[in-house]
Amino acid sequence: MLSILPLPHTRRVPMPLSRGTLRAACVMAAAATLACGRSDGQQRTPRQAAGATRRAAAASPSAPGARPVASAAQARVSRPDSLRALYVNGWAAGSRSRMRNLIRIADSTEINAFVIDVKESDTFLVHDSTGIALAKEIGADQRPGSRWLPALLDTLRAHRIYPIARIVVFKDRGLAEKKPELAIRTTGGAVWKDNKGKPWVNPYDRRVWDYNVAIAREALDMGFHEVQWDYVRFPDVTDAVRRTMAFPGSGGTSRWQNIRDFIEYSRRQLAPYRAPVSADIFGVMTNVPDDMGIGQVWEEVVQAADNLHPMVYPSHYRGGYYGFSVPDAHPYEVVRIALEDGVGRRALLQGPGRRTARIEPWLQAFTADYLPGHATYTAGSVRNQIQATYDAGLSGWILWNPRSEFAAYEPALRPARGGLSPLERGGWRPVRWQVPRNRLSTVLTRRPAAGASVRRDSAASVAPARPASGRPASRRPAAGRPEPTRPAPVHAPAAPRG
Repeated sequence: MLSILPLPHTRRVPMPLSRGTLRAACVMAAAATLACGRSDGQQRTPRQAAGATRRAAAASPSAPGARPVASAAQARVSRPDSLRALYVNGWAAGSRSRMRNLIRIADSTEINAFVIDVKESDTFLVHDSTGIALAKEIGADQRPGSRWLPALLDTLRAHRIYPIARIVVFKDRGLAEKKPELAIRTTGGAVWKDNKGKPWVNPYDRRVWDYNVAIAREALDMGFHEVQWDYVRFPDVTDAVRRTMAFPGSGGTSRWQNIRDFIEYSRRQLAPYRAPVSADIFGVMTNVPDDMGIGQVWEEVVQAADNLHPMVYPSHYRGGYYGFSVPDAHPYEVVRIALEDGVGRRALLQGPGRRTARIEPWLQAFTADYLPGHATYTAGSVRNQIQATYDAGLSGWILWNPRSEFAAYEPALRPARGGLSPLERGGWRPVRWQVPRNRLSTVLTRRPAAGASVRRDSAASVAPARPASGRPASRRPAAGRPEPTRPAPVHAPAAPRG
């Protein structure tokens, strides 16, 4: 059997026809032959042909590093109408064996996208080929998780998996340490540090904005199709701690105005790429009427980003939230209420000439075993959250597991060819539960219940099975403080998020 060797490269330029390229071409030609006909003269169906091509491309242990013959432009994957994604951390992205397994999951199930780390909160870039001078100056290129990220993106395109670049913005320890003039300060003039002793960069500093936009440009040039900002917020601290913090250059701009302005600025700067610019947001922000001091106001962010991803992990809500003593033990109910809040509040903003973001929640695919009374999260817990997403009128979602380990949750995923998931075929049934109006956000309950024509993303209450291809059918280019009685969210140490 011929093996496809990874083709390392740092610049995306036409390559001479090397022995490795010839070998890859031979394998792809063999795949095309298999796709067109069989040795016994029988014709394959389109579904069999597509499967044969995929299997041939993935046949060798080095397959994830192979560079397809088609150009990136020819192989571009359009954004799925219903995003169903997995989180891929930098170390998983750098492991051929782990990527082979994640690609297998996507090929065989409804998963159609990966959200891949490009810059994490520890400053380091995942790829090893940055051309950004500031990144090199601060050493952000010194611990790459992957040395073959461009080749991985080629492989994802060959498998029609939509790649999204996750970039942590304002929680950037290394940049703040190496460039203290870019850091949040204390009122006494020193560099401010959080409760773990780590500094953050100043969200008001335009040099910080431009550094992250440069990383986004590099990711899009590399072959990512979308940018997703994480930690696009101010530090989550108490009012007492906040009074010790200073933000040079704020100029009277509020926190929520600044976060909105950064997202809008980044969309303008990246507009030539015609790529969506998305943002992660605390799940609790769908419910609270203010910014809780972190600069995220639902009504502002949902109008600034192209896609908005509330992190509605049940484990991230403190006991008593939404009326549940242990919210983590109620995955369907917590996700359903949180998303009903978000969808309802977005509807209040919609009208002629007004754009709002598509809402695609992050869902919990991990067990928060650090919580007292926590629930063990199983495939059923994940399917309940997915069902809650559909029942709230949404059609897309992303699964978060900090280690990018999803084997335990695979039974919750529907097959790529369409139909029910192994869990559903085994007798699982969706929760039947209506959201009590008095548990919804006060932004909604203070309005007449009849203001009810809630505009939702296109999805049935129980999402229909996907087409047999398992991929998109088309190829289109696609400020205030918390109320004293309101419990604050718990931020999971085992699964830290922005």
